[in-house]
Parts: sequence; C-alpha cells; structure tokens
Amino acid sequence: MSKEEDQIFFKNFSLSLGFIAVMMVVFFVVAQYAASDDEADAKMRSTKVAKLTKPVGQVTPLGEEIEVIIEEVVDNVVIASGDVGKTVYEGLCVNCHGIPAMAAMIPQTGDAVAWSARIEKGNDILYDHAINGFVGDMGMMPGRGGNLDLSDDEIKAAVDYMVSQVRLAPADTVIEPESTPITDAGKMVYEGLCVNCHGVSALASMIPQTGDALAWSPRIEKGNDTLYDHAINGFVGDMGMMPGKGGNLNLSDDEIKAAVDYMVKQAL
Repeated sequence: MSKEEDQIFFKNFSLSLGFIAVMMVVFFVVAQYAASDDEADAKMRSTKVAKLTKPVGQVTPLGEEIEVIIEEVVDNVVIASGDVGKTVYEGLCVNCHGIPAMAAMIPQTGDAVAWSARIEKGNDILYDHAINGFVGDMGMMPGRGGNLDLSDDEIKAAVDYMVSQVRLAPADTVIEPESTPITDAGKMVYEGLCVNCHGVSALASMIPQTGDALAWSPRIEKGNDTLYDHAINGFVGDMGMMPGKGGNLNLSDDEIKAAVDYMVKQAL
C-alpha cells in the first residue's frame, strides 16, 4: 500500500469515527428526553390513580379519636347585629342605661316612654349621638360610651339592640328612679349609685375613677364646697358631665356629700 493510499485510509477512518461519536451523542440525548417524558407520564398516572383510589372514609378503632381541624373563614362570616349589640350593651352600655337609679337623667333600656321621643328622631340621630357624644338638657352621652376602641358598627349594633328592647316592652312602660335607703355613710351611696360611673374603667377618659389620685387631685384642690355643689346640682365640664345627685333626685344633700367624702378619701 502506497503512502498516498494510507493517508486516504486514515482520513476515511477518522471521519467514520467522528460520525459514530456524533451519532452516539444524538442517541444519548434522545434517550434522556424520552426517559424524562416517561417519568412525567408515570407521575401523572400515579397522581390520577391516587385520587381515584383515595378512601372515602377512615375506620377509627374504639377508644381512639381523630382530630379534625376546621379552617374558619372569618372574613366571610356576618354576625347578626343583635348579637354584637347585646355583647356591647352588656359589656359597657348597661353601666348607665341599665341602672334604674339614673332613670331621671339617662333613658333606661326598656323604658318605652323615655325612648319614644328619641326613636322618633330616627336612627341616624341616635347613631350620631352614640358615636360622637351628645350633651342635652338633662344629661350627656360620652362618645362611644367612653370606649374609643369600639367601632362605628359596634356602637350602631348596641343602639339597635337597645331600641329593639324598647319595642318589645309595653308602650306605657316607665322605669322610675329607685330610692336608695342610706343607713351608713357615703360608702352605701357610692356602692348603690356612684360606682356605676366612677367605678367603670372604660369611662376613665370622661369620668374620674375612684382611687385615681391623678384624676382627682385638681378637683380636690377646688375644695369640698365646689365638689359638693357639682355633685348635688350637676356640672358640665370640658370632658364630660355630672348629673345632679347622680341622677337619683331622691337622695338628700347630706347623702350626696357623704358619697363625695368617701370618694375623696379613696383618692388620698
């Protein structure tokens, strides 16, 4: 074999090897792609089979319990306003609107006569007074009952609840102020009447709470005569108001003074 023939042979042999190598790479890529498709199909078939063969129930051995977790969707739950209103009323409003001793100053829940004129003004007026506060001829309503954390809707629900209680009562229902028999000092008056406003922390922004030295100190500085006058005759200040004799006009001046003395003592 001549030298020229050898060169031709090696050239052809090299081309053949190169072609074979290229074909091997192509076959490898095709095989990998086919394998991946087969795996994906297998997973899909496995998922479908699992869904179709999923058991519809579970047998629980006697004595064992299965814990069931229920996800609550709160955003779509609408609570009846009557329920919310009753909760707000019993947690706050009842401290003034549920005290017969204050009936002369504050309309009591279920008092048809006291509420009729207010209901005639319409819900918008009632809502506005309850949310933003109101000072009238006989008394005042602190905005949101003194609890600024309550929303407008919660206050409206409470108003709706109280109005509904009036409509359930006989048309001639009247709640008369109760007289408080006093046999011992101002503590009896305080516990029977004053505590309903001066002992409710939710009203602290509007009414000085018993034992709150910081709230009482500027009032005490004005002297007992001023405190007695405000408690007996009533007083309207920048932040709130004090109904004369706490709304119970059956109490004597001496009984009111005794209650003032008792509260002042608690603040010292």
